[in-house]
Amino acid sequence: MNDTLRQAVQLHQAGRPADALPLYAQVLADEPDHPAALYYGGVAAWTAGQLELAHERLDRVIAISPQPVADAHYHRALVLAALGRDADAVADYQAALRLKPGFAAAHNNLGVLLRRAGELAAADASFAAALQIDPAHVDARYNRALTAFQRGDLALAQTLLRECIKRAPDHDGARATLVDVLTDLGERAEALTLARASVKRLPTSPPLCNALGQAEEAAGNADAARAAYRNGLQADPGNATLAMNLALLENESANPVAAQGVYAAALAVRDHGGLRFRRATQLPVIPESEARIDEARASFVTNLQRLRESGVRLDDPLNDFGDTPFYLSYHGRDDDRALLGELAQTLRAAAPSLAFVAPHLDQARRSGRPRVGICSQFLYNHSVGRALHAVITALAKADIDLHLFQIPPLINDSLAQKISQGATLHRLPFDLAVAREHIAATGLDLLIYPEIGMEALTYYLAHARLARVQWNTLGHPCTSGLPAIDTYVSYAALEPVGNERFYSESLLRLPGLPFPDYPAEPLPARLRDRTALGFGGGGPLLICPQSLFKLMPQFDATLRQVLDECPEATLLLPEAANAGQTAAIQRRFAQSLGAASGRVKFFGRRSRAEFTELIAACDVLLDPFPVGGGISTWDALAAGTPIVTLPGTAMRSRFASAALARAGLTATVAADAAHYSALAVQMAQDREARDSWRMQMVTAAGEIHRDSTAVAEWVAAVLAATNTASA
Repeated sequence: MNDTLRQAVQLHQAGRPADALPLYAQVLADEPDHPAALYYGGVAAWTAGQLELAHERLDRVIAISPQPVADAHYHRALVLAALGRDADAVADYQAALRLKPGFAAAHNNLGVLLRRAGELAAADASFAAALQIDPAHVDARYNRALTAFQRGDLALAQTLLRECIKRAPDHDGARATLVDVLTDLGERAEALTLARASVKRLPTSPPLCNALGQAEEAAGNADAARAAYRNGLQADPGNATLAMNLALLENESANPVAAQGVYAAALAVRDHGGLRFRRATQLPVIPESEARIDEARASFVTNLQRLRESGVRLDDPLNDFGDTPFYLSYHGRDDDRALLGELAQTLRAAAPSLAFVAPHLDQARRSGRPRVGICSQFLYNHSVGRALHAVITALAKADIDLHLFQIPPLINDSLAQKISQGATLHRLPFDLAVAREHIAATGLDLLIYPEIGMEALTYYLAHARLARVQWNTLGHPCTSGLPAIDTYVSYAALEPVGNERFYSESLLRLPGLPFPDYPAEPLPARLRDRTALGFGGGGPLLICPQSLFKLMPQFDATLRQVLDECPEATLLLPEAANAGQTAAIQRRFAQSLGAASGRVKFFGRRSRAEFTELIAACDVLLDPFPVGGGISTWDALAAGTPIVTLPGTAMRSRFASAALARAGLTATVAADAAHYSALAVQMAQDREARDSWRMQMVTAAGEIHRDSTAVAEWVAAVLAATNTASA
């Protein structure tokens, strides 16, 4: 080794690769094919971030070496992966392992690329091989845990992560991921304890600050979550994940200006497509006025158009953006289809991979029974699970192969177990590419999404064509706006003539009532009075048991009229999970209701049984407009409390009126807002009318909750759709 090369290697080993590069270049100028200068010079170039130079030198040394060198293939793989050439990098890692089977680092790095390609079983095998060679290889153990998490094997992920932390107590990635795993397992208290202890140990770790923020949010500790996110951003001001989570928390707390400030601050440090999308699509949670709603929706469209013009890109829309315009459908406007179409167009321009098409769709349909899939996060004791359990149970008995695709977190309660009987259960990871490939590999004829827009993964999956026919239905009361969704399944009772205009999908109207065979919550044998429930007093007790984000400003005038004409009445509303929303609507009511706002009381979270008991103790249930109750109305029917409702044209305003029409109790179905107020006042003041209404509802409630016709029609529609797919 000549002196120049020796000096270069010394600098390189001393952690000064950039200083070594000119010396390597000097050696190669005199001897272009010097193997050591090419190899070490290539490694130095890679370390210094000069990827093209590194690739050139490592290519050359591999080409001229009389004997293949495992380390040269390994380092070229590192370079190729950094250049985005994953397939070529995989080939190099495999070449290195053929030459040196005990190369633990190569096994680990190969596993990372295989996982990135969605080959999770092969990735797991690579990580396991690395650990067999080197049981102390912390990165391999951590990567195997991540793979297990992606595959839905939460037990294995937890075991591996705990071992990782035991071997490397300051591994912030392992600690943060374990918080996520525990949360998905329903161990929220332990997740919070771990997150707090981890941040105390590593206070400047952005991943741990983020994990703590999410754990505090899950526990309802908004201020603590806010502090955690802010601490993380102090350490890394441009961290997109922390910024998005903090901004989302601020907006969910009804602080939209603060949310926009978070986005602006992060974008000033580092441009990020997801942050730009989040800032562009922010919507008010508790709008202060109807004008504010119109302003926000107009900005939504304008901002999306500007994003398209800017050429913004999203490499992974789920992780980079990961949001849905949930609140759009609760504003009570008729242009949701247009706005959701704008979003879909902009997302597909930013992330062309969203337009994925399953390979089996280019082939002739295979023989055998039709394959039907249902993809949802909520197939357990949730409103979606309760609404569809009878349909899914019937489909499992039909002449089809039924596949259920569960989105994490995975909740395996008694209803989830009942729903999954007779079906093939798939637990999808929270990874768009992997989940998409998994569903595609099933070869579906029909894929049903019960709630597009409720959560992120199903929304982004629904951009793809994963089955020959794809449906959306009532879990989220709005069109998807997605070109890949063919049909929206609704009910004739909810969809007057002309409602096709609200849907980007074709509209299928089933007969019967929504939520067939809905499991009603029975009332206790002995009902507590309102005093025992915490709301004593002699005046009428009114209840509007809907999430506060459903109460639009236009409904305030009606509430004021009712309360003004019933000066002894009290109105009960549920507290929001986020205290900021409750405070925001109190501020709005102080303006819109005036002195009557003092008679608005809030009740905390209750079990379904306690919720039904509270409704039963009230005199009148006020169904809000322009967006009414859905599944909560079916819970309320069991209580027998008179319901006043004002149906509009859109489906999301017609659930209560559909149920009341079936029960023959249309006297409390209003024709307009003035009529609504008059009916509410009359029912609040007329005990005899209320008692008569209750008796009739008790008689009719059973039929409303168990509509076998609707179940049969669902099965028939599915079979017809699979026959169409076969043709």
